[in-house]
Amino acid sequence: MRNNKTMKITGIQAVSAIYFALLQSGYDFYGMGRSEEHASAVKQFIGGKDIPSFFAGVKQNTCAVYPYWPRAAILETALFYLRPDQRAFLDYHGFQQNILESGNIADHERDQALWTWVQDFPSALSSVLACDAFERYLAWEQDWLTAQNAKHMAALQQITDCLDICVSKYQSPVKDIQIVVNPIKCVYSADYHLFEQRFVYCSGAFHAESVIHEFLHHVVHPAMEDIADRILAVDHIYAELDPSYYLSGDDAGKLNAFEEHAVRMLTKDVVAGTYPDDLPYYLQRMAAMDAGV
Repeated sequence: MRNNKTMKITGIQAVSAIYFALLQSGYDFYGMGRSEEHASAVKQFIGGKDIPSFFAGVKQNTCAVYPYWPRAAILETALFYLRPDQRAFLDYHGFQQNILESGNIADHERDQALWTWVQDFPSALSSVLACDAFERYLAWEQDWLTAQNAKHMAALQQITDCLDICVSKYQSPVKDIQIVVNPIKCVYSADYHLFEQRFVYCSGAFHAESVIHEFLHHVVHPAMEDIADRILAVDHIYAELDPSYYLSGDDAGKLNAFEEHAVRMLTKDVVAGTYPDDLPYYLQRMAAMDAGV
């Protein structure tokens, strides 16, 4: 899959622009779980002028733990549906379908207010990309990414080997995996984007197990289809999950919670070097255990 090349930690300029703009709009998660040195380095870039007010709309009240969910992740997704010059949507319908089909976004988080607001994203993003203050920040970020790659060289090789096995064993359509780490994004926030045959992991910090976890979501999700009825038949609560995983408590919420639980269990096995041969059967056994069978 990767031609034996070790993966690298990279940045995507437009993702960086999103979080730079959020930083100017009051985003205060950049220092959480980081060193004082890192927080001070990022703080020096606060004060950029001419940042569109659009980005203030990312912060919502639907997720108390992280009020930038889900709109920050939605903007990351939107990037893959813009024109190459990023000045307009290339496939707005495709973007909308992606969000509407997402199992971890509640209906009230993707109502008409979202679609009205997100229409202004391309023009707002273009303004940030053209900002001199952002250009100065981007130069600093590139140096930071270079240091991250040197620091995590061994772990990156481990991930490369692990995901090569997972892609082959679980018939993944993925041909390219990109690890994007942003120094402003909250270290506890990790999102993944599957676009065509490209898997993009995007987080505020590099954690090998987190990359594997997010990748496994896209192989567990389709494997759940054949046992959805069994999952829904079990009224089971996973104590390790935040209540937000259950969304509104409907069938979609139950499936979303099971998927998260299953991915966590599978991640532990894979990291330990155990790769289930039959993923649907692995999930079926898990569902049976939840039912006490």
